[in-house]
Amino acid sequence: MLKLEFFFQNLSNLIWGNWLLVTLISLGAYFTIATNFLTITKLPQILKITIYDSIMKNEKLKGTGTITPFQALCTALASCVGNGNIIGVTTAIVGGGPGAIFWMWIAGILGMATKYSEILLGIYFREKNSCGEYVGGPMYYIEKGMKLKWLAMIYSFLMVLQISGGNLIQSNAISSVAKNIFGISPILSAIIITFCVGIVIVGGIKKLAHFSEKLVPSMALIYILTSIIVLVFNYENILPSIKLIFTEAFNFRAGVSGAVGYSIRNAMRYGVARGLYSNEAGEGSAPVLHSAAITDHPVRQALFGISEVFIDTIVICTLTALVILSSGVLEEHKSSNLLVGIAFGNVSPFLKYLVSICMLLFAYSSILAQWYFGVVGTTYLLGDKLARNFKYPFLVFSILGALSSLKLVWFIQDSILGLLIIPNIIALIYLEKIVRNQTKDFFYKYKI
Repeated sequence: MLKLEFFFQNLSNLIWGNWLLVTLISLGAYFTIATNFLTITKLPQILKITIYDSIMKNEKLKGTGTITPFQALCTALASCVGNGNIIGVTTAIVGGGPGAIFWMWIAGILGMATKYSEILLGIYFREKNSCGEYVGGPMYYIEKGMKLKWLAMIYSFLMVLQISGGNLIQSNAISSVAKNIFGISPILSAIIITFCVGIVIVGGIKKLAHFSEKLVPSMALIYILTSIIVLVFNYENILPSIKLIFTEAFNFRAGVSGAVGYSIRNAMRYGVARGLYSNEAGEGSAPVLHSAAITDHPVRQALFGISEVFIDTIVICTLTALVILSSGVLEEHKSSNLLVGIAFGNVSPFLKYLVSICMLLFAYSSILAQWYFGVVGTTYLLGDKLARNFKYPFLVFSILGALSSLKLVWFIQDSILGLLIIPNIIALIYLEKIVRNQTKDFFYKYKI
């Protein structure tokens, strides 16, 4: 077991080396330029169209699809807004210093264009399954756009493996928080998780979308408001914390706040890696969900991907970072898994429990989204009939995750995720002309 763990740890480090981070950042920069910087120059308009108008306006939807655009956004957010926004941010600060947050922002800003391009291609190449539901994702644009069925099959297989491991990890996170904070036994957690996941996934993508539409905004709002409360109590440290983020982003010294190795290299490595891991730009997961949305043009739904990254990285990750830095909990040299809880608990024990509930909901919503990824991947590999039974092994993974220790699974998960990204990157580059032309067509046609 130790040899296997050592092997996957080295494989993970090799795959997630500087070369992949540089590639993903370069890809984001390339598509930012290719789309005429729309993710930056038109960001206020995009946020209004995708969030404000979706909530406030009850307009009749145009086009075809299975779920509403806002439901697709919420379901996609259920996948990427999770404990990566909490534990991942804390890990980035502990490993790369406060400056890592600046590079996380850079990864988020550039990642907007990558996710936009993925979703656009997902919609462009999507198709209907035997149930009349729209499905899409990298496997479809790899097969149809690149004519490489074998590569699409490999991507689908890796995606099913990756989401199965993700289920194990998220179930384990729920079990761990429930035990350490609320004193709930892992066995009881396994039963509760299985029941709560089962009652949603049995209804398919439409029930998942309706559930996510209610859960995700509430979940995110609770965490945002709770974070703001903590920041109000530490208001005098907010501006110094922001200043620290910028100064340490370009720090060529080693050693910050008593830690060793906080340099520009570490800040970039941890910030970019955790930023991309949090917003999932480049993984190809977002187009799987957004391809089910009702829309009359690929670009219209792709704009929701920009808002998705903004909410995930620029808003929620930033709030987590400021909570950690302004509260001074880094000086306590505790495990990164505990720092957020300590920061909230220093203001009020009630907030500690509230943020723990948020962590439980984040993990739960991620499991639900991962189930849909698995269904689409299994459908592509084995067909609709067999894919309908995917829920049964998926629920077994939820039970195993709640009852197991998963150090090895983390290394395997990171390795598979890195391998999963490679064919998606190749497809995005190959199909870049479609992204460019569709973008021009939409903005010329609708004068946005």
